[in-house]
Amino acid sequence: MNSHANVINRVALTVFGLVLVAAGCLGLAVSVGAFGAWRATDPVLSQEVSTFPDGRPWFWWAVAGALILIAVLALLLLLTQLKTDRTTRLDLTTNARDGYTTLHTSALTDAVEDEALGFTGVTRVSANVYEHRGQRVFLRVDLAESADIGEVRTRLEKEVVTHLREGVADPRFPVIIELHVEAIQRSPSTRRAA
Repeated sequence: MNSHANVINRVALTVFGLVLVAAGCLGLAVSVGAFGAWRATDPVLSQEVSTFPDGRPWFWWAVAGALILIAVLALLLLLTQLKTDRTTRLDLTTNARDGYTTLHTSALTDAVEDEALGFTGVTRVSANVYEHRGQRVFLRVDLAESADIGEVRTRLEKEVVTHLREGVADPRFPVIIELHVEAIQRSPSTRRAA
C-alpha cells in the first residue's frame, strides 16, 4: 500500500474514532445528568421508535442484511490493508536447465541499508522490494539537516544502486530513491528514480 493511501486511511480512521469517542462521551455525560436530571432518566429511544419493529417482520431481515453488508465491507477493507506489493524473493534464473536462482529480498535490502547508512549525514535507511508492474526497489533515506543532499544522492546512485544492480545481475533494475531531511522540513523531500 502506498504512502498516500496510508495517510488517507489514518485520517479517515482517526476522524471516525474521534466521532465515536465524542458520541460515547456525550452519552456518558447525559447519563450522569450533565444536561439535567430529567434527561438522564429519559429513554434513549422514543415510544414510536422503540415500537416500530413490532408487526414488521421485514425490519429485522433488513437489519440483518445491513449488518452482513457492513461485515463484508469491513472484511474487504481488512484484506486491502493486509495486501502489499512487497515481495520476499527475486527470481534471478536465466536458464532453467542450469538451475533456479532466487534471492531473498531481505538479504538485498539489508545490504543496501547497511551500505547507505555508512554515508555521512544519513541517519536512517529503509529499503523494500516491490512487485507491481515489474520489480523495483524503493529506497527511503533520512538525512540529518546538515547533510550534503547532492553528495548523498550522487553516492547513492553511483555506489548503492550500482552494487544493487550488480547483485541482481540487471543493469537496468529500477530503483526509486526518496530523500527526507530530518528536523524541520523547510522544503519538500527529494524523490528520484534511478
